[in-house]
Amino acid sequence: MDIILKSLASAVITAIILLIAKVSGPKLAGAIGGIPIVFAISYVLLTMKDKTLSREFLVGGVMGAIAAIFFSFILIWLNSQFTKAHWVNFAIAYIACFLFALALVRATAK
Repeated sequence: MDIILKSLASAVITAIILLIAKVSGPKLAGAIGGIPIVFAISYVLLTMKDKTLSREFLVGGVMGAIAAIFFSFILIWLNSQFTKAHWVNFAIAYIACFLFALALVRATAK
């Protein structure tokens, strides 16, 4: 039940960011969403009781941020090369981002 409440809190924050996008435009929503608000709230909720997980969770969040930057670069490059396939480009960049994050975690595992 605890994970459901934590997921709902993250979903509410995501919904707020999407509402900001609807009202104020995608640039502001992207700037706010770029700040890892959902990560920060999830981090606080997950580590309130168990402080030993906090360091690993924080390192994972940094790796996720690096992977997100990688995603942006890959998507921009793909869209510049293949202008008519933007949904395919998104899927490819998303899969590449996931694999990059997975590789970062595997490479730094003890």
